[in-house]
Amino acid sequence: MATPLTIADLKKLAQRRVPKMFFDYADSGAWTESTYRANESDFSGIKLRQRVLADMTDRTLETTMIGQKVSMPVALAPTGMTGMQHADGEMLAARAAEEFGVPFTLSTMSICSIEDVASVTTRPFWFQLYVMRDKDFVLGLINRAKAARCSALVLTADLQILGQRHKDLRNGLSAPPRFTPKHLWQMATRPFWCLDMLQTKRRTFGNIIGHAKNVSNITSLAAWTHAQFDPRLSWPMSPGSRNNGRTADHQGYPRSGGCEGRRRHWRRCDRRL
Repeated sequence: MATPLTIADLKKLAQRRVPKMFFDYADSGAWTESTYRANESDFSGIKLRQRVLADMTDRTLETTMIGQKVSMPVALAPTGMTGMQHADGEMLAARAAEEFGVPFTLSTMSICSIEDVASVTTRPFWFQLYVMRDKDFVLGLINRAKAARCSALVLTADLQILGQRHKDLRNGLSAPPRFTPKHLWQMATRPFWCLDMLQTKRRTFGNIIGHAKNVSNITSLAAWTHAQFDPRLSWPMSPGSRNNGRTADHQGYPRSGGCEGRRRHWRRCDRRL
């Protein structure tokens, strides 16, 4: 393909370069995928108003987002397993976002760890957090993000119960991939992807394995993950939420463990956002 010019071009390029199980993970939704399709449809309906007979010489998209100067009001959203789309994918995406001047958001379910991304960036990035049953692990993630100078905590509030992702189930998705005939064929037909992956040590969930209790390999990770998402999640349970001016300690979260909303590099996500 010649130089990609559109998002559709990039999608076609990714489909040719990335094993099917990982491409499908990025390009799919849960159950019937009706929400996924509706999101695309809704976004396509947003139009920019044209302004005419106006001096456009000094036009700019620069603005600020939560006190951070950005080149345009856009942030890279958290995407799990970016490091399986391309070797060290989260690190590369964070560097690209920094170079362009927009925020990068690292997923809890990333391949590259918080520390990996911090090691290749000079500006604060954002961190997306799942509130899980393992409170010590969640607070450990928050402290690691603070140590890495993350400037915002992006709380996922709509995943108390995991949706059934049919493509992932059919593909037998895992990171690292299992060596079944189907998976070996997918990887063999993507030689450049394989060569890149052979040159990195990051092939599984860097924020979790070695940090969560009793999670040391892909088998224990799968069992741990399915047990972690908490259907009771509500605002009083979220780390750093405030009730009548006091930090909540509901369900055992220590009062000292929440986000510290007034500190320069750690801003509490407002529940209204």
